[in-house]
Amino acid sequence: MKKAHIITVSLLALTISSGFIISKKLKSTRMEKIVEDNEQIINTGFFYIKKGKEKEFEKLRSRGNVLLEKYGAKIERVIKPKMLAAGELELPDEIHFAVYPNKEAKEAFDQDPEFIKLKQDYIATSVDKMFGFTTKKDPNFKFYREIGDATKTYGVALIYYKEGEKYQEQFAEYHNAACEIIPEFGTHFERFLIPFASANNLQEQPDEIHRFYFDSQEGMQSMVQDPRMKALFPKRDASLKNLVFLIGEAIQ
Repeated sequence: MKKAHIITVSLLALTISSGFIISKKLKSTRMEKIVEDNEQIINTGFFYIKKGKEKEFEKLRSRGNVLLEKYGAKIERVIKPKMLAAGELELPDEIHFAVYPNKEAKEAFDQDPEFIKLKQDYIATSVDKMFGFTTKKDPNFKFYREIGDATKTYGVALIYYKEGEKYQEQFAEYHNAACEIIPEFGTHFERFLIPFASANNLQEQPDEIHRFYFDSQEGMQSMVQDPRMKALFPKRDASLKNLVFLIGEAIQ
């Protein structure tokens, strides 16, 4: 690995571990409540593909997206992780974000006979293992949602907070200050998600899942070195229990 790339990777890890994407945590009782029928649902799936079965998995992804359209849903983003910048997690082959207009649409899709057959035909043969989280948008965080493309470097972060009201307040203070600085350096947010259910239990359910992209690695590095961000890092460090941060590229 080239020296310049090593520096970039290290700075990426430092940036994310310094909490620049953190938003306010919901109360646990609110996180566990069943979503209303009119609330949008986003499934986040982590897939580990069997060696040599990539083409079969592509068929699963392609056909699944067509079936989703029947229910007003779609695979909004597919990210292929290239490295783990923070935390501990076996690197998945793909991360999928499937968006449903509401709970009823998701339930109808899950019960679709063609989708059930698709899973039987392809998941068992092409997927080694998988896990995922059912999420909704964070209602406590308002932001201008931007849309990246396949030319961008993407980040997916699983955020785990320490327990206690004081840590929530600490994050709220950090969040408000950091979000005033970050856009200056070309960091764009696509999704802030609150998980309320898990599948397969291969990974602890996080408090939040964030998806974002960078305009350039140079901008990201400048952000890490910004004195204002450095001054905010200790507030974040005292509040975070765990973080899993993956860096990759979008293929959809």
